[in-house]
Amino acid sequence: MKQPSPKRNKLRPPQVPAISLPRPALLKRLGEAADDGRLLSLLRAPLGYGKSTLLAQHVLALSDSGLPWAWYRLDDSDNQPLELLAQLCHALELPIPDLTPGRAAEASLWTTLLNHLESREARFTLVLDDLHLLRSRNACRYLDELLRHPPKHLHLLAACEGEPAIALSHLQRDQRLQTLDVRDLVLDSGEIRELASARGQSLDSDLVYLLRAESEGWFSGVLFGLGTCSGAKLSDFSSVDAPAFLSQHAFEQVARFFHEEVLQRLAPPLLRFLSRLSVVSAFDTRLAAYIGGQDNAAQLIHQLQRQDLFIQQRKGERLVFRLHPLLRRTLYQSLHQQDPNLLNQLHLQAADWLLTQRHYAEAVYQLGRARDFNRLLAALEQHCFDLLREGQVNSIVDFLAKVPGENAPEHFTLAVTEASTVIVTNDITHASACLQRLQRLIRRHEVPERRSERIHQTLAFLRSRLAALGGNFNHGLRLVDRAMDQYPASSAATAVLLFNRAICLFSLGRAHQASSTAGRALAELEALGFSGYTNMLQLLLGQIELAQGDVEKAGARFLGLHSPPGAPGSFYDLFQQLGQGIVLLEQNHLEQAAQRLSQAEAIALAFPHSAGLPWVLHYQACRLLAQGETRLARSRWDEARRLARQFKLFALYRQIGAYQARLAGCEHDQDFILAWLKEWHGCRRRYGAELMPEEWLAYAWVQRHLGQHASARQIADNLHELAEAESLQRLRLDLHLLDATLHRDSGDREAALGSLEQALQLATRHGFGQLMQLEGQALGELFRQLLNPQTRRQLGLEQPLPPPERLARLLRGLHSEVDVAHQPLPEPLTRREQDVLRRMARGQGNQQIADGLYISLSTVKTHINNLFRKLDAGDRDSALQAARALKLVD
Repeated sequence: MKQPSPKRNKLRPPQVPAISLPRPALLKRLGEAADDGRLLSLLRAPLGYGKSTLLAQHVLALSDSGLPWAWYRLDDSDNQPLELLAQLCHALELPIPDLTPGRAAEASLWTTLLNHLESREARFTLVLDDLHLLRSRNACRYLDELLRHPPKHLHLLAACEGEPAIALSHLQRDQRLQTLDVRDLVLDSGEIRELASARGQSLDSDLVYLLRAESEGWFSGVLFGLGTCSGAKLSDFSSVDAPAFLSQHAFEQVARFFHEEVLQRLAPPLLRFLSRLSVVSAFDTRLAAYIGGQDNAAQLIHQLQRQDLFIQQRKGERLVFRLHPLLRRTLYQSLHQQDPNLLNQLHLQAADWLLTQRHYAEAVYQLGRARDFNRLLAALEQHCFDLLREGQVNSIVDFLAKVPGENAPEHFTLAVTEASTVIVTNDITHASACLQRLQRLIRRHEVPERRSERIHQTLAFLRSRLAALGGNFNHGLRLVDRAMDQYPASSAATAVLLFNRAICLFSLGRAHQASSTAGRALAELEALGFSGYTNMLQLLLGQIELAQGDVEKAGARFLGLHSPPGAPGSFYDLFQQLGQGIVLLEQNHLEQAAQRLSQAEAIALAFPHSAGLPWVLHYQACRLLAQGETRLARSRWDEARRLARQFKLFALYRQIGAYQARLAGCEHDQDFILAWLKEWHGCRRRYGAELMPEEWLAYAWVQRHLGQHASARQIADNLHELAEAESLQRLRLDLHLLDATLHRDSGDREAALGSLEQALQLATRHGFGQLMQLEGQALGELFRQLLNPQTRRQLGLEQPLPPPERLARLLRGLHSEVDVAHQPLPEPLTRREQDVLRRMARGQGNQQIADGLYISLSTVKTHINNLFRKLDAGDRDSALQAARALKLVD
């Protein structure tokens, strides 16, 4: 037999596009996998998520480092074992003799391959692309053997759609498998903006938002979207519904891609089943069998999952499966074109089943799609609070938007239902419209007598929510107190009124009353069975605890909330992720905070009616500032403030403005300061002294910047009284830094150091994470003096300093200015630990360190674990940060 010729196009990686997106975090994970003892790194995701491109970028990095690799892209012909083994020999550049087909030939080639891999004395990477195409048991057994008895220096990388046909559970058991899936490969907002920029496109924040929301970060969907909005801005689409227009603009290409690359490969019965599933936004096996007309629905779903046909499984959800929105839209439009009567029938069938199973949000959605508005109104009236419990914000708002115009304006059920959604959505424009509609109903005596109390409570919580979000806090308190006097009996409406009252109280700095009121509201809602909406109250209570210095209690509160893994199932999960992000930010765990805030952003994007995005962006800006990325922080605050103004969330708008004014003072940005002062004086004329403490603190810093020290001192004294009375420890910390600055300005060095000492001890006592943000950066020299033992003795400071690792975090931005010579580690590093630390600082992986020091990999890991313990660190990054702050490495 003539030896099989090499298929050259299968032996090389695809060309990395000239305009591509570098993904350093993912490439780092691939690069470190072998150091961490992983034999196989598997990229598993549907078509179009950039798996092959990422692997191609990785092998380019290997080449740059002088590390050997080989690439092989599988196809259907490789299910013939002899063909597979021959092509692998070509990939490894091994000679192949003439062979007679049969088991003996296979055995000979396999022996050649194994002996070659065993003979390698340094790490060798083999990349297998399109692994899902290998299905033959005879062919798979060779890869199974390679994974069970691998050569010492072999590292495997593979890309796969769906589940590979080789056994992997033993690798999972032994922690030798690294899997990157959809959650790892989706693009976030920053990556979409970076990709657009690389293509010469400048997208405003709204278009980035739309691209991510519509595509859910699917790489190919983003690329199609970018191809249709080059040079566009949201204002270009002002005459139409922008999100729908933008999606339709790109959708024809997306639909063509799905038909050409995915759907035409499916057998007709499977395609018909999948098309019927597009009728519902989520399903389980029972619903799939009911509307799909297939008794073996569970088997078919599993088959679709094995092929990775864009079916997402949402753990913790009752309707556990969903199609990717763009695939669902493709299938739905095809079904609508082919048989609209069948489509309407399927909607009604689904609604019947969903109502009997108490899936109210999805049921009402089906009735809206079927345009059965009488049943839709009846379901809305009966299940309004059930819908709110489910957190289906998008659903309710979308249902109402689809009701014909002749019914919508004055219908009582619609008015009350839409008003109830404002509890969650914080949509001030809709809230104002709801108020006007309800007031018209009252004037015309069209409110059912049995609903009179409910309508007045609805008016009260609408008005008080508008006051809280709009920043008119005292007015909000008066509205709530008046309503509670009239309707004191506990109900969901009174609990919401209490929630609004707690928001107003906390915004004014009255933390004790806010905590008590929020706790009462939480207890009433939990008694009524509200388990999702209560996350909003938990966030408020956690923020109060953070303000009062109980960081650990706040962290425990958020960890206890429900948050199913995978794709976000409920809008209310936003508050759990946001809460955890805020706690981690306060503790200065910035990388972990970034992850939580990114998850919160994804949920906010998935629920655009919630108006939750500006809150997330505000805390992302705080995190960026803590990391020293001032320009990005300023940009994120600009975006958050623009959205807050767009949504008429003026309380948040003012809060963000206060942070930006302090940053402007640090940067001597006189233009921003003057603009902010104009807004501040406008609020002062309208609300008097009843402004947020954050606003007063920012005004004090601005007064100091303008040279009005006496005014700044008076404001600080007033805020000290408030902080003391309400146990606002975070405010006290900020005020100590202001005190230190004012003392330094007046030349009183001893008093300035005394204020910094109070700040340092307070931060240590309450678990606050950093002192070197905003104005703290300018106090570096004073902090350096404060850490000097001689200075501390002269000032009579008897309180011990925090441990070195804690000090390094608190003074994260101080770097070399901190005199750490007097802060030795309690347990000094050994000489070998110092060697390992220096190599870590140079970016070497575990295997490189082992090779360079001529020690085993396990010994390296032991030294690194000792370093983590001595530096009080949980990972490499935090260990190196602590070591640099202590001047143990450069």
